[in-house]
Amino acid sequence: MEANRIELTLEQKGVLTSLSQETGEPVSVLIDKALEELQERLRTRRENGKQGRNQKEEAPKPIWEEIIEASRRIPDEELENLPTDLAANVDHYVYGLPKRTS
Repeated sequence: MEANRIELTLEQKGVLTSLSQETGEPVSVLIDKALEELQERLRTRRENGKQGRNQKEEAPKPIWEEIIEASRRIPDEELENLPTDLAANVDHYVYGLPKRTS
């Protein structure tokens, strides 16, 4: 095996040293395992056609979808208690301003 010099930050060295002490494995073995795992992830990503994105990472849902999902969890009894003029008098209900007259 040919030895190459790789410069690591102090934080990287600390993480490797800590993992080595924790697992009892030499740093070189930890690096080998990390590289193998990275290679496997990249291979899987290519096979699944997800080149630019981590598999576990999904695009966040738009806020309106989050709101719709949350509103579905509100019991019907609570929805019945909402004021019927909420949209027209939101400033009254949120800030306590006088209600608008139509």
